[in-house]
Amino acid sequence: MTGLKRKTGTVAALLIAGAVTLAGCGSAATSEASNQSSSPSTAQTSGDAAANDPVKAEIAKGPVKLVGYQFGDNTVDHDLVLAEVNKRLEQDINTTLDLRGIPWTDAEKKYKLLFASGEDFDFCYSGAWIGFNQVATTNGYMPIDLEMVKKYAPDTFAATSEDRWKQVTIKGKIYGLPNINAKVKNVLTVFRGDIVKKYNITIANKSDFVNSLFTIAKGEKDLLAWNVGNTEQNGRMRGILYGQSKNLRDVIQGIPVLCVSLDDPELKVFKTYEDPDYLEYLKTTKQLADAGVWSKSALSSKDSDEANFNAEKSAVYIADAFETFNNNDAKTKAINPAYENKYFDVNKGYKKIPEGGNMSMISIHATSKHPERVMMMFNLFETNKQYFDLVTYGIEGVHYKAEGEKKFTAIQPKFNDFNGFTMAWGTNNSELIRQNSIVPQEQIDEYNRSLSEDSVVTPLATFTFDDSKFKNEEAAITNIIETYMIPIEMGLTDQQKGLDMMKQKLTAAGIDKLQAEVQAQIDAYVKEYNGTK
Repeated sequence: MTGLKRKTGTVAALLIAGAVTLAGCGSAATSEASNQSSSPSTAQTSGDAAANDPVKAEIAKGPVKLVGYQFGDNTVDHDLVLAEVNKRLEQDINTTLDLRGIPWTDAEKKYKLLFASGEDFDFCYSGAWIGFNQVATTNGYMPIDLEMVKKYAPDTFAATSEDRWKQVTIKGKIYGLPNINAKVKNVLTVFRGDIVKKYNITIANKSDFVNSLFTIAKGEKDLLAWNVGNTEQNGRMRGILYGQSKNLRDVIQGIPVLCVSLDDPELKVFKTYEDPDYLEYLKTTKQLADAGVWSKSALSSKDSDEANFNAEKSAVYIADAFETFNNNDAKTKAINPAYENKYFDVNKGYKKIPEGGNMSMISIHATSKHPERVMMMFNLFETNKQYFDLVTYGIEGVHYKAEGEKKFTAIQPKFNDFNGFTMAWGTNNSELIRQNSIVPQEQIDEYNRSLSEDSVVTPLATFTFDDSKFKNEEAAITNIIETYMIPIEMGLTDQQKGLDMMKQKLTAAGIDKLQAEVQAQIDAYVKEYNGTK
């Protein structure tokens, strides 16, 4: 099979926005409607439209109130911004929006309960990371007819590539309106600027990064070099010190012991703990732990490495994307201007997979009585500049200041009082994103280079493991990983003894069975993706 090919082409837009943290990829342009003002004469109710215009006909049916769900509790200024959105929606498409939040605690469980409970709503944010495949295959979403999209979201239809629709198709049916945002995630190491200057730190590779941690640990007695401990941070550490340089990709969310290499055209799944390079990685983490790079109580830490960095307790943290770094940069400068952050891409040039269309979208609830209005609203949010700015950055002059068409300056503290609707992750658009004005040009140039030169196209961008028959194995294996793998990787336990015990327990829990199943699913998915049988 052919699993991977290098992506080529010029980057059309830099995808850095202070309020946007999740998005997918696309290669579409934005229609002229994006730059029109949202008034009756320039929005979808254009006065010179034909009498049988389906949008005008739908508007004429009367007012509609849409109910939608996004993730997270409502921010301080949620209602303020939503009122402005509704003022415009009511004027332009005779519609208002009731946008509700799903708390992050047990988010996936609560998300799936929405569909099981029979609650009456019209749409929701959706993505592979939050159970898109499972909900789609249990009839939670309404299949989307592209002819309807042409009628009710014509600008979205024109701007969305055929491949993008393919990425949200399951068993021949489309279950989402995907965003059109080309994006890769760069996992960056971020250093306090004064520490970089003090020790003349320059990082060109993984060895430089490790040595810098030793240097800081030796020279700073009242400052940890790097405070890392919880599951998410541990995964980023594993990526930087092990996975990135080998171009590895996890194949089941939450189970990092099963990976494939993007350098392998066959995409063969293997167990990381059987890889000699993984054992070398463990030796490195043990040396870092012994040198005091992180606290001996790191495993019990409740704070993120970013929080400790901002609290002036550590010199380094890991950001999983440029915008995370950019958001935090303003905070650290406010703490102390001398802390001007410096980022390093430790494994520069490693292969990155642009996020597929199935990672961030809006799906229509199977029972919605108003799919046409959902499409009309989506069309405005995704392709109309005024709507896009409003749902992504807030009210101009209150939450942000526009700097031309492509940049913005956050107005604090009001910007953080809104910080964007998470729903807007699903309506993101490369062509309309504003860059935060604090972003250095060198960072912009490096991101463009990385997106252009390091991106790869692979079926894994949209592959999601169907775990419906393996829930018990997954739960047991996840528990073993949290119990054994993290302490082993932190170098805070007897690594060999812990590794032997972890292997034994993973085997008993069914890791071999799970490996065989995910391999079979990947093989079948790649054949379908490539149009072969």
